Amino acid sequence: MVSLNDHEAAELRERLRGVPAAQSAEETIAVSVNASSSVTFTPTEKAAVVEVLATWLEQLGAAGIGNGPAELREVLEGELEGKQ
Repeated sequence: MVSLNDHEAAELRERLRGVPAAQSAEETIAVSVNASSSVTFTPTEKAAVVEVLATWLEQLGAAGIGNGPAELREVLEGELEGKQ
């Protein structure tokens, strides 16, 4: 399981809202937060989140993105590669 701090989670959700293909992933996060449960993405949502995280990494570099989002990207990429 990957944990994001409050700042990382808020930034990720804001970035997801700004990308039409990733908006369902942001909605999944919102539902999980309201239910106090862990987030489970569909394969399509995983791919969209990875793209958003990759753009974030390109913009800010490894130091700027933070440990939580970087770890989330690695985990989701691994899960996507495992499904192929």
